[in-house]
Amino acid sequence: MAPNYPAKRRQWRLRGPPCGRRRAIFVDIVLRILTTTNMLCSYSVMPILNHRDYRSAKTLMAQISRALGPDGVIEDIASCLPADVAAARQQTLKTELQRLQADIAAYEKLRGQENNGEAEIDVDDLGLLPIIGRITRRLSQRELAERLDIKEQQVQRYESERYAGISLARYQKTLDALGIELQPRLIPSWNADEPDGPPNEPQFQIAPDILREIRKRKWVELPNGVGSDDVAHIIGRYVEHASQLSKGTPFHRKSTAANSESAESALKAWRARVLRTGAEQRARVKTKFNIADTTWLKKIVTLSVYPDGPIRAAELLREKGIILVIEPQLPHTLLDGAALLLLESVPVIGLTLRHDRLDNFWFTLLHELGHIFLHFNHGLDAGFLDDLDDGSSVKAESEADSFAQSHLLPDEVWSSSPARFSKSAELLKSFAESRNIHPAIVAGRIRRDRNNYRMFDEMVGRGQVRRLFLHQTA
Repeated sequence: MAPNYPAKRRQWRLRGPPCGRRRAIFVDIVLRILTTTNMLCSYSVMPILNHRDYRSAKTLMAQISRALGPDGVIEDIASCLPADVAAARQQTLKTELQRLQADIAAYEKLRGQENNGEAEIDVDDLGLLPIIGRITRRLSQRELAERLDIKEQQVQRYESERYAGISLARYQKTLDALGIELQPRLIPSWNADEPDGPPNEPQFQIAPDILREIRKRKWVELPNGVGSDDVAHIIGRYVEHASQLSKGTPFHRKSTAANSESAESALKAWRARVLRTGAEQRARVKTKFNIADTTWLKKIVTLSVYPDGPIRAAELLREKGIILVIEPQLPHTLLDGAALLLLESVPVIGLTLRHDRLDNFWFTLLHELGHIFLHFNHGLDAGFLDDLDDGSSVKAESEADSFAQSHLLPDEVWSSSPARFSKSAELLKSFAESRNIHPAIVAGRIRRDRNNYRMFDEMVGRGQVRRLFLHQTA
């Protein structure tokens, strides 16, 4: 029989539903979970929400431990990974292992408390309160659903969205079912004369042709005749909303040529579009990305031999928990691709296809995959925006280049190939066939190595990529 938690009146000072505006401006919310152990913990994220997540985390921890052990080192050597790539990969795995260990320990600590006292848990996200309460009460999502007289799937949806779409009445009922009391504390430094909301709205300088392109693509609703200040406000809100879909600080790192304030604003708007599109496609991704599994990367390269290879690659990425978004760059921006991270650690690759060639598609795709596998916890939360024509000396970019190059054509194989110095198209095709890859990949490697982009121009698959994704870019 469920314990009878004492009913108490909850009070808070929030404008609108608590989960529509999670960070209170006027109050510092303290969560009290009644009849639990005396403790004080702070929570900013809750990556493990239920026992299924817990089992998955334990499995992934074992896989990462194996990858960091002798067997994993042997596999890295056998796959001909360059030393810098192997080192970056090991560092990423070690950091991810530490994160998993901390997440698992936090979940076990919550579930392992004795019900013999009162707890205070400071939390700055109201969407986490019911989740922390349920875990501490040692209730499953199904058991909470039974208390609320709703389906288990509804609780799963609430928790996956951090209770963002719940009504105020239902939110209160959920807290009551868990015996959670909210107690407000006034912030001493609060000033009634201060304006409500963020002090500065995001402002952007948008060139007229960029504005026309955003209107044409229908990213945001921009009525004809709207003033420039209103445009800056509308697009600023669009970018700000998209930043909430990302795991880290928005637009923290740029690796692309943005030579004006307007171009930088266009890049921010493009990034926001890719994040929003990725979030919309999130429901189609049925598998959680596994940082420890790189075995499928060989397969994705061999897909290049098919006429619809890029489409097949997108499908394989989705099967592995990665979202591919095709979104052409905006005017005045030099951008080939991006590697980003949605909430719940869902990687997103954005490609512009500004160079409509097969060699560029495959190299850019593997470059962004390099960021995901090498920098998953060392920059991916902020995101990488890449202009691959700009010879960047940034370490992360050179590592991603090496990652792409070693998976497309390993140096040990390429250095001994006669195709490396040949001008014969037939020899190039024969070598590509022996590697089970498209000739465009070999032609692209030769052109980059020799810095001669007139060579083998007829073999790089010009005009064979965008047409495959017309349904995404129309």
